[in-house]
Formats: sequence, structure tokens, C-alpha cells
Amino acid sequence: MPLARWAFNIRQPLLLENVEPLVTRLTDDDTHGSDSSSQRPPNIVPVSNLLNFLPKSEADSLLQLRLEDDMRRALVGRLMIHAFFTAHHNCQWENLVFDNTESTKPVLVSPEHLKSVSYNISHHGDWVILVGNTDLSCDSPVRLGVDVMDFQEQVSGESFESFSACFQHQFTPNEITFMVKASSPESSSPDCASVDAQLKRFYRLWCLKESIVKALDINSDFDLKSIEFTIQDEEETEKPILSTVIGVHEPKPEVLSEEGWSFEEALLDSDHCYAIAAQTDTTASSSSEEGGSSSSPAILDGSEIRRFDWKELLKDAVPYPVHSSA
Repeated sequence: MPLARWAFNIRQPLLLENVEPLVTRLTDDDTHGSDSSSQRPPNIVPVSNLLNFLPKSEADSLLQLRLEDDMRRALVGRLMIHAFFTAHHNCQWENLVFDNTESTKPVLVSPEHLKSVSYNISHHGDWVILVGNTDLSCDSPVRLGVDVMDFQEQVSGESFESFSACFQHQFTPNEITFMVKASSPESSSPDCASVDAQLKRFYRLWCLKESIVKALDINSDFDLKSIEFTIQDEEETEKPILSTVIGVHEPKPEVLSEEGWSFEEALLDSDHCYAIAAQTDTTASSSSEEGGSSSSPAILDGSEIRRFDWKELLKDAVPYPVHSSA
């Protein structure tokens, strides 16, 4: 089953050539919490000018975010969702309507025939990631979740024990052992624990658990300790890892089946990791195989994630009508 797997670094400057002639200076908010607009090169456009590519209700919501980075991440995330549906599901950018419900992601309301398309988005640090199903013809339902984390979020100088203490009730003993035994690649002794390496493993496991929660579309009350990840490839690289497997402890949560899951993990750069969780309906797959058809290809194929720039992200973008509140 083909999946779109997109990543966008929010530190990319938005150049005037990326948006002309689609967008003009429609906002006066050049700085959004910064006083550096007078020093901005003349060909750099404030990202707030892209708000007119969204319905007014969405744009107004994003303008409530006081920190510039928060607004950039949220804005890019919304633009990526629009770009995904436009690129892979043959619909017009300005006709997409979303509803912010109690779900963990915006719910597509229109076009109605695309409401069942599975997708998920995550942003943290410098990166925004989207994963989405591009194949409407597939008979097997799919659940998708993605999470990205910035390794540098912890307080500088803080010990691993103090940092992770408040999270330990969400990890199994085997997962805690995996984190604690992490050693620095530069260390000559395999028993020499490294705080940085421990924290990276912490974030890696946290990404995996969050990807499951988001794929299941459930709230934060879910008992994360009921899930245990067994990691075969101990160190991450930018090449996707597909060998990680899940185990579910008794009593098993009603919302969680142990079957049909696959996972992808990788580094986006030296400071950020991500994890994708994908679950297919194994019942439907089994029925197809019993009927004599060949098994479907792996949902995660190990290819590197596609990294977008502003030009690619906005190539199908169309401004919404000024008074649109969809």
C-alpha cells in the first residue's frame, strides 16, 4: 500500500520567488513576535503571508499562537495536509474543508468521498512530518500515526534519571533497561553509559509510543506501559529501520490489537528522530490470501522520507476566498 511520507524543515527561508505571483502582501504581521523585520533580506517573505492559503477560521486560529516557531510549525502542518490531498487525491486545494473535533488531527469534511483517507501529522523542533495513504482502491483499512521529537528539548545538564523519572510509569522494565544501557559511540567500554545516548533512546521509544496513540486516535489516558517495543537495530541513522516489533501486555487494551502493525524509525538530522506506526486489517489480508490472490506489498518499504522545500509544498496552493470561513 503506497504511503506518502513527507518531511519539512521550518528553518527554510520563504523566498519571494516561491510565492509570486500567487500571494501578495495580505498581512501586516511581518514579525509575529519578532522585531527583526527591518533586518530581513528583501527577497525573504514572512510566513504569515501564507495564511491566505487557508480558510479564515484556520488562519485566525494560527494567529493566536504567540511564539513564531509555534505558528510556523502549525502553519506548515496545515499546508502539508492540503498539499497531500491535492497531490494524491485529485481534489482542489481551496475546496478542502476540515473540522477540528476531539480527534488528534483535523478531520476532513469535504470532499466527502475522501473522508476515509488515513493520514497523520506531527511537528516538534525544526521539523514537520506527514504520513498519508495514497491508495483509495485498497480493500484493507489502515491506521497511521507519526511522531517527531527534538533531542535537545531536555534541560541542559540534567541527569537522565531526573529527566525520565516522571515518565518511567509509561515504560516497561525491558524498555527502561534498553534506555539505561545506552553507551556513547565514542566510548571504548560498552558498559559506559552516556546521558546523551540514553536520552536519544528515551525519545526514540517515546516517538514509537506516541505514533501508536495517534494511529489509534485515542486520548492521553491510554496506558502506554501496556505496549512494549523490542528494538533490534539499537542505533538510528537516516536510513529507515523497519525491524522494531510491538508486544502487548495483559490485560490488553480493548482498542489495541497486536496484529498487523509495522513501524518505521529514522533520524531526520543529528537532533531529531521520527517514528511511523502503520496497522493494516489482517483479517481482510487473510481473506484475500485464502481467495488465491497474492499478498499485498509491505506498507512501509524502507525508502527514505521525502523532504520538501517551499516550492514543492506550495506548487498546487490556491488562496482561499477572503471571506471564506470553511
